[in-house]
Amino acid sequence: MNVIVGGYGCVSAAGENLAALSAALFDGRPARPMSPARRVNSVYAAEYPAFLVSETLTATRRADESLSLLFLRTAIDEALTMAALSAAALRGLRVGVCVGSSVEASFIPLEHYRTARAGQPLPPGIFARFVTASLSDRVLAHYGWSGISQTVVTACASGTDAIGIGAEWIATGACDAVIAGGADEFNAVPYTGFIRLMIASKAPCRPFAKDRAGINLGEGAGALLLLSPSAAEKFGVTPRGRVLGYGNAADGYHATAPEPGGRGLRQAIAGAMTQARVSAADLAFVNAHGTGTADNDAAEAAVFNDLLPGVAVSATKDRTGHTLAAAGAVEAVITLLALERGEIPAVNFPFTPDEKLGLTPLTVTQKIPADKTAALSDSLAFGGINAALVLGRA
Repeated sequence: MNVIVGGYGCVSAAGENLAALSAALFDGRPARPMSPARRVNSVYAAEYPAFLVSETLTATRRADESLSLLFLRTAIDEALTMAALSAAALRGLRVGVCVGSSVEASFIPLEHYRTARAGQPLPPGIFARFVTASLSDRVLAHYGWSGISQTVVTACASGTDAIGIGAEWIATGACDAVIAGGADEFNAVPYTGFIRLMIASKAPCRPFAKDRAGINLGEGAGALLLLSPSAAEKFGVTPRGRVLGYGNAADGYHATAPEPGGRGLRQAIAGAMTQARVSAADLAFVNAHGTGTADNDAAEAAVFNDLLPGVAVSATKDRTGHTLAAAGAVEAVITLLALERGEIPAVNFPFTPDEKLGLTPLTVTQKIPADKTAALSDSLAFGGINAALVLGRA
């Protein structure tokens, strides 16, 4: 596979655009976990911080859209700007939209659930609107495109899967252009759910560290504009990256925990590298899922130590939080940004190695060797879902 990335964009607590994200990743700006109290009425609000997008952006939400759609279209607009393309310019092409979602697809009706429990009438047609809702369809409608669409709901691997599926659409000739990525917004259901599972942290997330205590929930979106060679040539788009390989494997080990040896992750990474025709020696770094939970970090470390010996490991959820379905898309954008800059984002907290893992992520930003133009980004999700992308420098 060799699919052109014409542009990319990102929204997260680390910044509402690539410039702010870059500063958070490479300029040593400290992470700022924010209290979720202003948006979620929870007894946990004062104890468990979350990485929320700024109120400056959330205040611009239209009455007829979710925050997930706001974040996603903001990221898509940035991707189109990078490619120097307008939405109107693409309307004559076969434009597909493939995005991952979790909250938008499953938990948005929380307010209506409360209404029903209180014995009050629901708005007319609300159930039908929910069961037929599709974030991808909303994107098509917003930009006036007509093409195939798919909303991927594979929990925290959704964004990675969506990019892989979208790249396949280009590679097989099903589309001329694809918007691929993921979006999720902060919501009480996953927030309290992770706390009840006892894998949420009251302190900032510390991936792979000995003193790691769990995740901080986040929100945001990542979007890639994928193009066929003919479409890129038609519009004179300069490639900003490439999708080289995609792998997915479900190990079915447990509803919420990864298989301890990383069996499914191992298969997903191997599949992505085989499709990309790369070996560990070709990878500049791996952008780990790195949730900061005991089980997830241990499974990833086992696979990295076995399949990717000597490959530098980056982990960035200490600045973005865990953005759920958006995580794979946000981290794909970070990977492409790092490849373009020639720098690997390092963890930004005092790091104490966990001798049981035998893995230490980069703690000092380093230059990527010029002869290594590819990197890997992986995602693990509930239900034993694992996904991986090999991304390349333009």
